[in-house]
Amino acid sequence: MSLHGTKEVEVDNLLRQQRLVDLYKVVREGIRVSEPSYSIKNLETFYMDKRQGEVVSAVGSVVYYEKWKATRDQTLLESIKTYNEEDCRSTYLLRQWLLEIMPTEVKDEVEGAGADDETQASTKNIDPVSEYEAMLQQVVDSLTIDLPGDQLAWSGNDHLRQRTAHLLDFYRRADKPGWWSLFSRRETPAEDLIEDPECLSGLTRIPGKPPCPKGRAWLCTYSFPDQEYKLLAGKSCTGIHNGEQIGTIEEIDALHNRIILKVSDRHHPLPEPLAIGPPTPIYTGVLRDALFRFADSAVKDDGRYTAVKNLLQKAIPSIRGVVPGSPIISPGGELLSEAIQTVSNLNGSYLTIQGPPGSGKTYTASHIIIALLAAGRKVGVSSNSHKAINNLLAGVEACAIGKGVRFKGSKKVNRQSPDSYLHGQIIEDVEKNEEMHGNLVGATAWFFARPENDQAFDYLFIDEAGQVSLAHLISMGLAAKNIVLLGDQMQLGQPIQGVHPGDSGKSVLEFLMEDHATIPEDRGIFLPDTYRMHPELCKFISDVVYDSRLSAVTGNENQKLILRPDCHPLLRSTGLRFLPINHEGCSQSSEEEAELIRQLVDSLLQQSYQDRKGQRHSVTLDNILIVAPYNMQVNLLQRTLPEGSRVGTVDKFQGQEAEVVIISMTTSDGDCLPRYLDFLYSKQRLNVAISRARCLALLVANPNLLKIQCHTVEQMALVNTLCWAYYVGL
Repeated sequence: MSLHGTKEVEVDNLLRQQRLVDLYKVVREGIRVSEPSYSIKNLETFYMDKRQGEVVSAVGSVVYYEKWKATRDQTLLESIKTYNEEDCRSTYLLRQWLLEIMPTEVKDEVEGAGADDETQASTKNIDPVSEYEAMLQQVVDSLTIDLPGDQLAWSGNDHLRQRTAHLLDFYRRADKPGWWSLFSRRETPAEDLIEDPECLSGLTRIPGKPPCPKGRAWLCTYSFPDQEYKLLAGKSCTGIHNGEQIGTIEEIDALHNRIILKVSDRHHPLPEPLAIGPPTPIYTGVLRDALFRFADSAVKDDGRYTAVKNLLQKAIPSIRGVVPGSPIISPGGELLSEAIQTVSNLNGSYLTIQGPPGSGKTYTASHIIIALLAAGRKVGVSSNSHKAINNLLAGVEACAIGKGVRFKGSKKVNRQSPDSYLHGQIIEDVEKNEEMHGNLVGATAWFFARPENDQAFDYLFIDEAGQVSLAHLISMGLAAKNIVLLGDQMQLGQPIQGVHPGDSGKSVLEFLMEDHATIPEDRGIFLPDTYRMHPELCKFISDVVYDSRLSAVTGNENQKLILRPDCHPLLRSTGLRFLPINHEGCSQSSEEEAELIRQLVDSLLQQSYQDRKGQRHSVTLDNILIVAPYNMQVNLLQRTLPEGSRVGTVDKFQGQEAEVVIISMTTSDGDCLPRYLDFLYSKQRLNVAISRARCLALLVANPNLLKIQCHTVEQMALVNTLCWAYYVGL
């Protein structure tokens, strides 16, 4: 997928017809050459004349492009063009040369297969794709044809039309990497798949554990070698060997490297060793249709969907009784009552409520929703995950019971997804769309995007909006007259697949907040008090992440560890501690850090803590969170620490808390980074990890991580967060 979305359909068709061949793999596995490497530049010795252009390497083309950006000298672009043309010509000539030297018996077999492929390709019906392309282009043209050439002269509505045009094909762009990876992994050697965290490779059946029938499927138990993986129990998986969904993951035992697969009868038995990957992309037709419905409204400028349009224009929220540009919450005002009043007065618009860690976002939203229900409004609740939706719905139920408010509500569930069920006291779990009822409805975007729900709700609350894409916002936002965004872009975001033009690849809060760490006072509501962190921890998080706007409520200062004289010397009662530890060559796991953390946990279990009410308790494993960036370190820690320890990546613990948090940075230095710098040093990930703690956060890290070489200002800002923690925590 390219930034400009060119030739996507053509590449897709080539992939479907299996027309793309990895010539490097053919050369590497099929011939021996006298050259020092199998690089195409070396192989050109055998089939083409020496290149004559000024640019002779990929590095050279980058240098020439940088020169062109500085000088705009057209001859430099021509040199790059010539180089790329020669690259394409060289690839074609390599293919022809390989065909020439191919043994006759192999050539006959390949040409026969090629003829069959041509026959199949010629009869392949790709009209639906072509029809979609034509429709897409027609709508894009309708949106953009009258836009002024000078973007500086664009109005808010001009920006709206351009952004809508960019978003129309979002779901197809987002799905492309998944489909392309599916094709690519089928050609990837098993030893390379072990390095792919999206896969689980090297699965072999465990002797003495034969497959067990379960309905029309089989439960198969496998072992696998150590590797980093993202696959989760309860999710579907594909077989790398065939690219098809083969079943679901029933259970993963990370401690003993075992997995149980529920394999459909059609795919049983499976080959060994087995490699599995993520499921195929989810069908998004109803979401895409909603985008086109919105685009039609934007072209006609018919006055519908004002909340979504205001948001895409980045307009100041329209609130009855509030002068645009003035603070939404009055200085010194009672925040909850003013928040309820503000949301009640939304005038076909949107509002952002930013909730830092422990600031009572769910509590605030629940009280607002109950006030709206009591006033007879119809409210929807949505998010990317059922977990987030259920959490807010549970908060609403608790608030309603406490206030004696009665209402009817329903939660859309999926029988195949147990975690979709709320099991509420008031809100009913419903499987069928047509049976959804009540003034409070919780569901994912797939429900709210349906045409029968168009403008059916007075309000739509979108939780974890920092993880919701702009396209999702439009698709589900068409269901409501007003939209309330709940979340915090300074916590974990949701990685969006694909490359997207303009702002179309951003989450809702990324788009609205731009470079702001906290919501401006005239744009939304910032929840300024944390009920979780000790003031020392809160000050670090507030200064580093939240523009010094976050404060600890009275009582949090009482939270502290009560340490015995013989406790581990690195422990403290409160605050942030940076614990330097030296090791070499550690990438995704560190035995040195695991051993130090074991010592810390053993000592912590001998201590006590005091809660915010002044009551004293013994420290147990429930009071300690251990966070690591990589699954391999998580697995090592699980083997090293006492059984029952709360160990995981930061993604697992968002929304959770404990008296003590121990963070293992794992990697030795910049040379050992297994991923991009912005993963390990992410301000959002460090924010979430540290802010899980009520009393004490321990950051275990190799000090060499502070000396990493930065190449951009953005990288310097990332590393600065860890450096800040170092100087505060020593």
